Amino acid sequence: MKLLVDTNVLVYDTIEDSDHHQEAKNIIDEASEIYIPSIVIHEFIWILLRRLYLNPDFIIKKITEYLVEDPRTNYILENPQIINKALIMLKNDRSPPTMINDYLILATAASLKATLVTFDN
Repeated sequence: MKLLVDTNVLVYDTIEDSDHHQEAKNIIDEASEIYIPSIVIHEFIWILLRRLYLNPDFIIKKITEYLVEDPRTNYILENPQIINKALIMLKNDRSPPTMINDYLILATAASLKATLVTFDN
């Protein structure tokens, strides 16, 4: 299955004592193709550094595992069309500006026709 993973899937997969670790691990392990947008990587780094205070060397290791070593992974840079689509969706839904990252992820999944996997509501 072609999956686009949200930030929380990567975080739960990384943090072994998290509530959703096993479920996130299974999602990653069972995917045939994984798409990770740049916004997800930026959020992932921010959470591991700023919220969980993890060592940068550990974060480098995890980024390498996801983006370099796993042949199933496709790193996606959001293009202007995706950014515009995300902003239009945000506007149409009358969502707060703080939701733009989620809309960028959603618009990327839609443009790739990939299944979005998240633990968000």
